[in-house]
Amino acid sequence: MKAVNLRQCKNSCGIIASIPHSSYKILPEMEKNLRSDIILANNDWFLRELYSFLDELDIVTVSANYSRYVIDVNRSIKDNINHEKYTKSLIYFKTTFNREIYTELPDKDIINYRINEIYIPYHFCLLDKINDVLKKRGRVYLLDLHSFYIQSKSDIVLGTRYGKTCSEQFLHIVYSAFVQEGFTVKVDEIGLRGGYITYHYASMENVETIQIEIRYTAYIENRFFGEEFLPKINYELFEKTQNRLKKVFTGIKKKLEYLK
Repeated sequence: MKAVNLRQCKNSCGIIASIPHSSYKILPEMEKNLRSDIILANNDWFLRELYSFLDELDIVTVSANYSRYVIDVNRSIKDNINHEKYTKSLIYFKTTFNREIYTELPDKDIINYRINEIYIPYHFCLLDKINDVLKKRGRVYLLDLHSFYIQSKSDIVLGTRYGKTCSEQFLHIVYSAFVQEGFTVKVDEIGLRGGYITYHYASMENVETIQIEIRYTAYIENRFFGEEFLPKINYELFEKTQNRLKKVFTGIKKKLEYLK
């Protein structure tokens, strides 16, 4: 299986969506080495399906085909291979619930394989699409899409590293589009301020980035979420939220086109 799923469009509108935690798939070598009772929770469930409409809006979408537990493409390659906190680790040795994942820790060859075959291809693809859109349109608006449960009570949290990754104008457009569709929105709440993809690609000239986090309760099911794998889904809520999100992204696209 390829490391990256790319959904292109003939006439990009200038917006690129990145979904780095869009899969729960793991490698065979990893599956054989998991602790018997381990639960690989918090895989940003169903985001690729939730945002499946993006190519209809001429938004290029780059998403990961492997779980964040294999290797987290939303980390700097300079980060620790194994950090006590999963939020700072390139390859997780513990789950998001702080439980040991492996019966035997991955060796250097396995780690290098994951970097070369999964991490690097993701960023190569994303950078290639950014450069392609820059050549055609002169500016890129990159939206890095995630989901969460604990960190905020809001439906949506926008991460900009305290205004460092985008203009006030772009942030206002995105913020207003969500509010107009009835979502509760916060900006730069602790733990959801924007990860590596958001701040790394914002360092490029004429690239603005915002991390968009949607709460599980806003699209999966309105309930408590604990340590669980592939949570059950309320399809009525899912479809309703998807339709609202399509209006949000349509509004963002129109506003950005008006700026030009």
